[in-house]
Amino acid sequence: MFTKEEKQKLKELIDSNEDFAYFINKTLKECKLRTSQISHELRNPLTLIKSTSQLIESTHPEVGNIKYWGQLKEDINEMELLLTEYSNFNHSEVISKQDTNFLLLLKSVLNNFRPLAEQSGIELSLTIADKDIPYYTSYSLDPVKIKQVFNNLIRNAFEATKKGNFINVECTVSEPSHLTIGIHNNGEEIPTDLLPTIFHPFVTHKSGGSGLGLAISSNIILAHDGTLNVNSSREKTSFIIQLPLAG
Repeated sequence: MFTKEEKQKLKELIDSNEDFAYFINKTLKECKLRTSQISHELRNPLTLIKSTSQLIESTHPEVGNIKYWGQLKEDINEMELLLTEYSNFNHSEVISKQDTNFLLLLKSVLNNFRPLAEQSGIELSLTIADKDIPYYTSYSLDPVKIKQVFNNLIRNAFEATKKGNFINVECTVSEPSHLTIGIHNNGEEIPTDLLPTIFHPFVTHKSGGSGLGLAISSNIILAHDGTLNVNSSREKTSFIIQLPLAG
């Protein structure tokens, strides 16, 4: 797994050497094709297993009382989620930019989480200074992929918080170069030893997680020529996204 510095160095080499870029890109395409094929081959039998278990349960409801039946269904769903996340990871660096009202996109994402916030007793907010709003009303990005990033980060924040905590999305402009979006919460601290590898695939300190959400988010932001970083303490955890001001 490349570090962010190594990825940046690789990008510089690709930009400066056409032959090197050709072979690297060809290798990446081959790797993605292979992993897609493997994922497809795994998904087919898994789909059959899931549909068979659903058929058994619908025709013989009493199987719900069998020991470990619930665990079996949970394991199938987790495997299905893992394959979906793996596919997302494999395509996370492929983006399609379009002019987007970034602020409306963020508000839409937060609105989707408001019922959960009310139910959980967590304060969910978005802050942006009036002077910075124009920078966020028209920005070139991939709206589907960027929405995926914020869904991942805000969902993670909810998993780390409890009643009485807060989650705040803070939008600022670091003139003349960057938009800076911070996703802050005062929930559970991320273990210090996990921070250096937290954006690596399959790294997680949560039970039941795929360990791919943050890796996917990091790749998407990197594809937008931005950065995604994290700092965490007992007082606050912050995921900081920086995107070039030009979009």
